[in-house]
Amino acid sequence: MKRAFIFICCLVSIFQITTGQNYVHEFGKFSSEEFQLQKYAKDPSAEAVVIYDIGKSFFTQDIDGFHVVFERIMKIKIFNKAGLKWAQISIPYYQEGNKYEKIIDLKGNTYNYENGQVRITALDPQNAYSEKYNEHWYDRKFAMPDVKEGSVIEISYQINSPYLFNFRNWKFQNKIPVIYSEYTALMIPFYEYINILQGVGKVDGFRSYETSSSSSPFGAISYKDVAYCYVMRDLPAFKDESFISSADDYIIKLDFQLAVIHHPDGSAIPVMTTWPKLSQDMLDNDSFGKYVYNSKKRSKEIADTMQTASKPAFEKAKSIERFVKSNYNWNGYSDKYASKSVKDFLTSKTGNCADINLFLTGMLNSAGIEAYPVILSTRNHGKIKTDYPFHFFFNYVMVLAKIDSLSILLDATEPISNFSEIPSRCINDKGLIIQKNKIEWINIKSASTSGISYKFDLKINANRDSINQICRLITTGYEAIDFRGKFSNSYKDLKIRLMGNNSLPGDSLKPVELNQIANPFEIDFSSKIPIESVEDKIIISPFCNFIITENPLKQLFRTCPIDLIYRKSYSFQSEIAIPSGYKLMIKPEDLKVNNNMVQITYATDIKKKDAVLINGSYEFKKDVYGILDYSELKSYFNRIVDKFNEKLIFVKDMDPKI
Repeated sequence: MKRAFIFICCLVSIFQITTGQNYVHEFGKFSSEEFQLQKYAKDPSAEAVVIYDIGKSFFTQDIDGFHVVFERIMKIKIFNKAGLKWAQISIPYYQEGNKYEKIIDLKGNTYNYENGQVRITALDPQNAYSEKYNEHWYDRKFAMPDVKEGSVIEISYQINSPYLFNFRNWKFQNKIPVIYSEYTALMIPFYEYINILQGVGKVDGFRSYETSSSSSPFGAISYKDVAYCYVMRDLPAFKDESFISSADDYIIKLDFQLAVIHHPDGSAIPVMTTWPKLSQDMLDNDSFGKYVYNSKKRSKEIADTMQTASKPAFEKAKSIERFVKSNYNWNGYSDKYASKSVKDFLTSKTGNCADINLFLTGMLNSAGIEAYPVILSTRNHGKIKTDYPFHFFFNYVMVLAKIDSLSILLDATEPISNFSEIPSRCINDKGLIIQKNKIEWINIKSASTSGISYKFDLKINANRDSINQICRLITTGYEAIDFRGKFSNSYKDLKIRLMGNNSLPGDSLKPVELNQIANPFEIDFSSKIPIESVEDKIIISPFCNFIITENPLKQLFRTCPIDLIYRKSYSFQSEIAIPSGYKLMIKPEDLKVNNNMVQITYATDIKKKDAVLINGSYEFKKDVYGILDYSELKSYFNRIVDKFNEKLIFVKDMDPKI
């Protein structure tokens, strides 16, 4: 024990001399404070804390020219069991064909302080594996070894990238607190980047300097690296996780975008362009504008066989959209460019969203319908910054059809959706219509309300030990699309969704309408559910655990809009048979709220002698609520949770009416 104490004291002395800070900011070294840290004082409820996160990006030369190298070291303290998930690490990297980013020099350590000694367990990089999550991006994943409550973990790695547009961005903030975050960007005179700071007006610390007194050669040019160092301290956890498009839209971060390439001969190629130039570039691209033109030529024969020429424009568009949905399959990948030629797409009958929707654009044009591609950013990709005309902001393409003076957004990647029902992943602020000599943005949102409706018939069985529940579930709009996508071909999963894992043999599902996409998704189900009783009282939840039981808005205040994606409504009707010899103890109070934000109704009808009828509904009248609406919206959620979870209590009727 004495030796261990001296050992730790020496470590403290070393780290105080070398850093003058509370924690060592160097891979492979540690201090006693890291093990003494039981919770983060500025957020005692935090499950873990980032002690430091330090990154650096710089350029290197080889025979192919310049590459961008990104280095990162990070250390995390795990406080409790919930924090163990932070030992699951994922490193994104980019690949296009045979040209890809390389993750090199991956290292990691887990530190555990036990019996007066520090035990170090090193990461074995051979245990890491790669997982593809879209057409060009992969994750290198691994789990840190020997992690438990109280562990300190650290990782270090480099990414060597041939893609100069992919100069690494930096997230100062995380979903757990960050004590210290630092990013250094070493720039050379040949590549000019714009940086965009999000979430704060300025960083805590900034300095710029030349990295050395000597110059580096590039052809006949000599140059020096100029470093720009950004520091932030004591960042709170990003906790606004309910109802947001993407955390990347609101988290404190620094983005870099390549704006100009400067050649040694003095010429320059602008990468950051103007919106008109960007639009024209898309129209001239073989995998975009020319793909639409080729689709128009190739699809004329198809359109002729469909015999749509005599149909009104609206019906013609519906037929063409349904044809594409029914005959071509989306491979799950998002991109603004087609991945193959039109000929190969027609042969394989599968492709990314651009293959499908650019072809749909061409088909509509060939049928005489005015249609244009719309490029956008999906919800998980982040919102578009309209002040910066960069190609990289966009990762998806849809179609805008102009029919009978109406502008209708279309997407043919989801066969289970109705005409003009665009995927919910695409409802993300706005998109850019790609057309000649005109810049026009279109808001991307759902025009209708999507709903879920439950109608219950509840009867207590003769033994009064359970309730026979009969229910009809009806969903519309995006809720119907969600149910169809998940459950149309799997009654087992639907049964678990509606009845849980412990359904009984007598429980049943009866489809009413599942696959007719123009109609609601409807299903009848029946089950036997436990009854709650106390002495002579029978207690019943009228909406049978299908109502939310806690408020999803948990923060004291909100720093970003409350994004529900689309307007939503929920309705519940429950008819409860009163057991013979019993009566309702207390009639619940009615509730009625109706304003520009929500509509909430709850009413109890006990006019029937042998039954209680309860009707409840709530509707969110906006798809997006501003941050100033947060407190009021949170209060409405509280009222919904409290009211709709009220239980009915039936007691013996000591004076029954005859």
